Amino acid sequence: MSGVSFCVLLFLVGFTIVALLWWIRFPKAASIVMRGQHVIITGGSSGIGLALAQLVAAEGAAVISLIARDPEKLAAAQASVNAYSADVKDFASVKKAFEAACSESGNVTAVVLSHGVAVPGTFEDTSIETMEHMLDTNLKGNIHAIKAVLPFIKSSKSAPASIAIFSSQAGQVGVYGLAAYSASKFALRGLAEVLQQELISRNIRLSLVYPPDTDTPGFAEEEKTKPELTKKISGSSKSMDAMEVARNALCGIKAGQFSVHCNFEGLMISTVGAGMSPQPSWPHAVLEVMTMGLFRIVAFFVVKGWYTTILLSQREKAKK
Repeated sequence: MSGVSFCVLLFLVGFTIVALLWWIRFPKAASIVMRGQHVIITGGSSGIGLALAQLVAAEGAAVISLIARDPEKLAAAQASVNAYSADVKDFASVKKAFEAACSESGNVTAVVLSHGVAVPGTFEDTSIETMEHMLDTNLKGNIHAIKAVLPFIKSSKSAPASIAIFSSQAGQVGVYGLAAYSASKFALRGLAEVLQQELISRNIRLSLVYPPDTDTPGFAEEEKTKPELTKKISGSSKSMDAMEVARNALCGIKAGQFSVHCNFEGLMISTVGAGMSPQPSWPHAVLEVMTMGLFRIVAFFVVKGWYTTILLSQREKAKK
């Protein structure tokens, strides 16, 4: 076979793969419109949630409703939005807040669930009460919020609608010292995948956002109790600014993406762990097929580095 023939064959094979991925991906790409709509954000009194509220306002949303636990922080944010106090761990409280928001401002087109809590510590050193606090906030809190808002988002006349759930890169990769937190965040993928199947006929899109360490008040609190080994492992990647994370997250949500990453590391992790998750974007589908093997090789080196760090640290500790 001549060089020209080989190049033509290679082009045809590549074109066939791209065309197949364009046709076979599901659900298809969608565009979520924020302008003129009612958007609800949980955990919106500070950090990523508050940054998202500012960006959504700039998009021209008609009404932004913030739901958060801290009344004082909500009062500070209430100048430009509607604010409702609720604890996501309490379903009755969440249901009341969503009902009030939708009663006052109409049915909702986009819901962004950015609330969450992390209390770092090894599994052995973390109390059952602390674990339950994280599971109740990060997992059950999302279940409560979605259960409460679903009747209102299903009644929305704007299509497609969106439910965005904030997981974490620690919800894609287990990290030393974050056992309960990772467990609560990993579970969100299963929840989101099932909900996307159940709600696709209503043209409601699920987005699962995977932010890295982000400079927020919550992250500052985490650093106070984070084990040194956790800092060494997670310190290999720099934390991001809350507005930058919010901007990347909103871009993915508006595009109707299922898995939304916020930096290159997030892209690599999402690609390696794509599995059976839906992929609406054909460029991302092509990227996954073409780079999954390469990124898996990189992941081997990263994981080896983590375990080496852990074992060396424990040996040094044993010598003391």
